[in-house]
Amino acid sequence: MEKWGSIKRRHVAIKANAVDTLQAQFSGYGSTSNIVARCLDRLQLKQPLEEWSDATVAKVVEAFTDEKFPTVLALNKIDHPDADRNIAKIAKQQPPESIVLCSAISEVFLRRLTKQGYIKYKEGQEYLDTREDLIEQGDPDGGGLKEMDDKLKQRIENLKDMVLYRFGSTGVVQVLTRAAALLGLVPVFPVRNVHTYGSGGSGNTAVFRDCVLVKKNSTVADVARKVMGDAPIAFIEGDGGRRVAEDQIVSVGKNDILSFHVGR
Repeated sequence: MEKWGSIKRRHVAIKANAVDTLQAQFSGYGSTSNIVARCLDRLQLKQPLEEWSDATVAKVVEAFTDEKFPTVLALNKIDHPDADRNIAKIAKQQPPESIVLCSAISEVFLRRLTKQGYIKYKEGQEYLDTREDLIEQGDPDGGGLKEMDDKLKQRIENLKDMVLYRFGSTGVVQVLTRAAALLGLVPVFPVRNVHTYGSGGSGNTAVFRDCVLVKKNSTVADVARKVMGDAPIAFIEGDGGRRVAEDQIVSVGKNDILSFHVGR
């Protein structure tokens, strides 16, 4: 605040507008006039800049920080015994939409067990299936999953109780989803086959291997340029093999699975 007096005097002397004056101060943080304008629009300030109080200046700086550096707080290690106390402290100081509870080590553990063939688990979900679960559901082979010893079974049960059932998921996927939404980005999955969702050649069973993030209101053509560059596109397929026009908008759940066919 030491320089605010001289900033105000110069602002009045050259008859500048608030956006230009603030942009000169925030430019070192990678700001643009559009970002500054959005901050002022959000605050709906009625006083001219030269009449702002210290409290108003603080609000403007806070609004700029939120606009330029949007933040998601990933509160990790929710499976620890003292997690509730620490979460409560942070929750009192931060807006709830900026907080995601997560347990990264649980997500890594579940993915490793899935890869090793002990469980069926899809990232971000609140449940998993073991061999015994699938047998109870009527699959005599238990989905081809491996048997687990008592120690591993107990670890799985503890993880279910402490993380999945209590919080709804490990939170890792939710952190990424929340961050993309906060930045105004839409995840799009370019695939080679819109029926199997594979991206590689024959023998590669990985699905949704690739993901690109595009701005909201981007068109299919925008995604094509981002993924394929200047390659000529004969046609584009969406989920299920339907043809998709280049001017259609992509959004979550709509035109977000695309296959680009090169040709003229």
